[in-house]
Amino acid sequence: MLTAASCAEPPAGAQVAFTAPPVPAGQARIWFYRNWLPSESLNLANIDVNGSYYGSVANGSVFYRDVPPGHYHIAPVSYNRDFNQDRDVDIAPGQQLYVKILSSQSWDGACRNCVRDTFYAWLIPQEVAQAEIARGHSGI
Repeated sequence: MLTAASCAEPPAGAQVAFTAPPVPAGQARIWFYRNWLPSESLNLANIDVNGSYYGSVANGSVFYRDVPPGHYHIAPVSYNRDFNQDRDVDIAPGQQLYVKILSSQSWDGACRNCVRDTFYAWLIPQEVAQAEIARGHSGI
């Protein structure tokens, strides 16, 4: 019985404890994450922010950057271009923004025997994102 209890999922609404330090004074934090989906691309999703390379997130991983408050254009780099892939955001001091990177290998039907990465940036509410990150990573 003890073994079964240790495998149980945490109760819905459980608090997620992150080991990330507090957001520095006068800064904001942008999180990027991908849920583990073995049926989708295992390639790195490269992220451009305001037209420059910002970082890469692997399938099932997460990272964050502390940034000055302001306007940011978040664009995952994709072989294919689709509408609604990028996001424009304004972030205030102390705010944390969660960006979920999704992939769709089936978007481009131009090639029958090849698959190309198409990545999307979705803004996710903090509570939902923290739960998804914790569920997929047992905390950060």
